[in-house]
Amino acid sequence: MFRGTLFAQVIAIIGAIFVAKIYGEEAYGIFGVFVSIISIVSVISTLQLDKCIVISKDDTESTNWFNFLLVLIPILTFIISALLFAFSIYFFQEALNLNLIFLSLIGALLLSFNLVNENLLTFKKKFSILSNSKIFLTISNISFQFLLYYYFNVFGLILGFLISQFLVLLFYFFKNRNVISKSNLKEIKKGIKKRNTIVKYLLPSSVTNAIANNLMPILILTFFGAEEAGVYFFSLKILGTPLFLISSSVSNVFFQKSSELLNENKTDLLKLTKKIVSINLILMLAFLILINTVGMTVLESIFNHKWNNLRSYSLILSILILGRSTFNPISSLVVVLNKNLESLIFNIYLFIVNLIAIYFGYLYNDITVTILILAIFGGVGYILLLAYFLNHLKTIVKK
Repeated sequence: MFRGTLFAQVIAIIGAIFVAKIYGEEAYGIFGVFVSIISIVSVISTLQLDKCIVISKDDTESTNWFNFLLVLIPILTFIISALLFAFSIYFFQEALNLNLIFLSLIGALLLSFNLVNENLLTFKKKFSILSNSKIFLTISNISFQFLLYYYFNVFGLILGFLISQFLVLLFYFFKNRNVISKSNLKEIKKGIKKRNTIVKYLLPSSVTNAIANNLMPILILTFFGAEEAGVYFFSLKILGTPLFLISSSVSNVFFQKSSELLNENKTDLLKLTKKIVSINLILMLAFLILINTVGMTVLESIFNHKWNNLRSYSLILSILILGRSTFNPISSLVVVLNKNLESLIFNIYLFIVNLIAIYFGYLYNDITVTILILAIFGGVGYILLLAYFLNHLKTIVKK
C-alpha cells in the first residue's frame, strides 16, 4: 500500500505543480470549492455505514452492507442535489456556480461509490488492488487535467477529476462484480440497531468534520475571492501530500488490524498505534521543514512569483498539518473503540474554529488572521485528541 501510494503521490505532486502553473490561482480556487463540496456530500450520502463493511464479522455481512449502500448512495445524493439546487437559486446567479454545484454532485456520487468499493476490498485484504488503483487514479487525473485545459479552461480541472474517478469506479466494479446482488434488508436493520452509535454519533461527527475541514475554501472564495482560495487550497494540497500518502496507505490496513487486535491483544494495539504515530510525526516534520525552505524556493521559481502569499500560507498551515498528521492515520480508532460521541464533540470544536477564524479575518480584512487562527487552534485540537485516545488505550490495556 505504501509503495503504491508513494509512487502515486510523487506523480500527483509533480503533476499538481505544473497543472497549477497553467491553470492559475483563480481556476484552482474554483477547483478547491468543487473538492470541498464533494468531500462534504460524499460523507452524507453513505451515512457512514460504509464503515460496517470493514468491521463485519464475515463475508456475507460485508457484502450485504456493500449491496445496500449501492442503492442508498444514489437516493441520498439525489435528495441532496434537490436541496442544493433549491438553495442555490437564491444565492447563485451565474451559470458557472450552478454548473459547479451540478458537477460537484456527480463527483460526490463517484467518490462515494469508490469509497464503498475500497472498503469491501479492505475487508478482503486486497491491498495490492487498492494500491494499483491509486496509481492509475493519479496518472489519469493529471493526464486528463492537462489535456482538457485547452478545451474547457477552468472546468478542465474538474472534468479531469471526474473522468479519472469514473474509470477507477469501472475497475472496482469489475473486481467486485461477483458480489453484486440484492441486499437483505432485515439483516441491515439488525446491523443498524446493533451499531446505532454510527448513525447516532459517527454520522453527525463525520459530517461536522467534513464541513470543518472543507468549509474554508468556500468561505475564502466568498469573502476574499477565488485567487486567495486558490493559493490556500494549493498550499494545503502541497503540505497534505505526505499526510495523504501515509494516511491512505496505512489507515486502511490499520483499520482492519486494529479491529482484530482489540479482541485479541490490546497491548499490541497500543504498541502499533504508538509506532504509527511516532513514525508519521517524524516523517511529516522532516517534510514540512524541507517544503518550507528548499521547496518554496523551487515553487516560486516555477510560478515566477505569481502565486502571492504561497510561502506565508504554507508556513502557517504547517502547524495545522503537523497536528492533523498525529491523528489522521489512526482515526479509525473512533469506530473501533466506539468513541463516536467524543469524535462528534471534537468536530464541533473544529467547525467553531473555522467560523471564528473567518469572522476575525473578515473583521480585520486580513486573510492571514483567518489562517493563523485556523492553524493554531486546529493543530492543538488534533494533538489533544491524540492524547485522549492514547490514554484510553492505556486504560483498557490495564483492565
